[in-house]
Amino acid sequence: MATRYLADVRQATEHRALQDLIKLYPAQAHEEWRELQAKEIARLIGARHDVRLVEVTAAEFADYCARTGAKRDIGAFTGFLWDKGKRTKGRAAAAAHAEAGR
Repeated sequence: MATRYLADVRQATEHRALQDLIKLYPAQAHEEWRELQAKEIARLIGARHDVRLVEVTAAEFADYCARTGAKRDIGAFTGFLWDKGKRTKGRAAAAAHAEAGR
């Protein structure tokens, strides 16, 4: 069973800040993004992955990029999620996240 770390972005303002900061970050509105993420979580859990949600902010990612020299792109963001997820363990995503995330 593989562990997958996904961004836990609870506020629309933070979602917009990440869109402004990260090249190729999902362009959907926050609510639509949450619904798509919920479907992806359900798919991953159905495929027997351990899905962990990692709370992130745009400022935290910008600091990470400044500290590591990483570009502000989706690849670096994925690496950031993995690094932070490994350190903090994130919170387990429930299969019912689709309903809880709305």
